[in-house]
Amino acid sequence: MAIFTCDFCGKCCSSFGSFITIERQLNDRDYYCRYSLTHDLFPVHVDAEYADEVSDRYSEQPLTGKRSCPFLCRSRSGDGFACAIYSSRPPVCREFRCYRMLVYDGSGNNVGKVIGAGGISTSDEALARLWNEEIAATPHTHPAGANDPAWVKKVTGILAAHGYRGDAVE
Repeated sequence: MAIFTCDFCGKCCSSFGSFITIERQLNDRDYYCRYSLTHDLFPVHVDAEYADEVSDRYSEQPLTGKRSCPFLCRSRSGDGFACAIYSSRPPVCREFRCYRMLVYDGSGNNVGKVIGAGGISTSDEALARLWNEEIAATPHTHPAGANDPAWVKKVTGILAAHGYRGDAVE
């Protein structure tokens, strides 16, 4: 299995603001938040270096509408983005993966990423065609979606039959 590696692009959290809302600020670094899909309430603790930024954003912006996660901040190093609550982030964030499987060609070059439960990001036209014609409609038999072992086995088998290798991400 491949190991998921975050490249700090921030795309994962760019629309989470409509799902994760701050219910209440407890102090300069602690908040109660709600995950709107399950209505779960959870506490978070903001890293010290982002405390002022998050507090200012909370006091200035409305808590409704489509927006980035309120804890997504520009990295202090200037490269990409950072999660201001990384150490106390909720389960939905801990379990999120931008991609579920890496796809390699016969030479071992990474030629695609399986996104979510059924999409692929690739510039390899043959792989894109194979995905659309044979793989995209492959049903999931497990609620975990792309983490479904039967789905992974089926997809990696189809890929292998066409000279590709799929490596599921853990």
